[in-house]
Amino acid sequence: MKLLLRSENELILQIESEPETEELGRALASVLEPGVVLGLVGTLGAGKTRLVRALAEALGVEAGAIASPTFVLIHEYVGRFPIYHFDAYRLSNPDDFDSLGASDYWAEKQGVCLIEWADLVADRLPHETWWIRIELDGPTGRRVSIASPEAGRIADRLDRSVRMG
Repeated sequence: MKLLLRSENELILQIESEPETEELGRALASVLEPGVVLGLVGTLGAGKTRLVRALAEALGVEAGAIASPTFVLIHEYVGRFPIYHFDAYRLSNPDDFDSLGASDYWAEKQGVCLIEWADLVADRLPHETWWIRIELDGPTGRRVSIASPEAGRIADRLDRSVRMG
């Protein structure tokens, strides 16, 4: 994993493998607290669900329990705190996201909300949403942008767990 940019509110990383995606998921899990809404953006196959799986497992969800919510729309998992995993890909419009009662999940601030295809419902998400954009970069590489007020803590956690070039 290579750190390309670090600022107060943004990180840009180059990830070359699935194990590095998993390391990023564990680093994110170490700084998440109940009430955080995390919006994931990327094309099909970019690694959004793989990142969510690593993050949830690091928060104590049973390995292998995390599935893509594409057909269910919302999965709820119990870990160190509740994890609500949404997928906006199959929704006809943002009003359908509202109809799911999504805002109730983050209003309660009991767990974390992980929303795949969040760009499709961006105007429905809270202002303080953490944004993770994953772009394909070669056969196994990914460029990951994290916009969050916790970007510095995420980078510090990555520095402690892996040597970033």
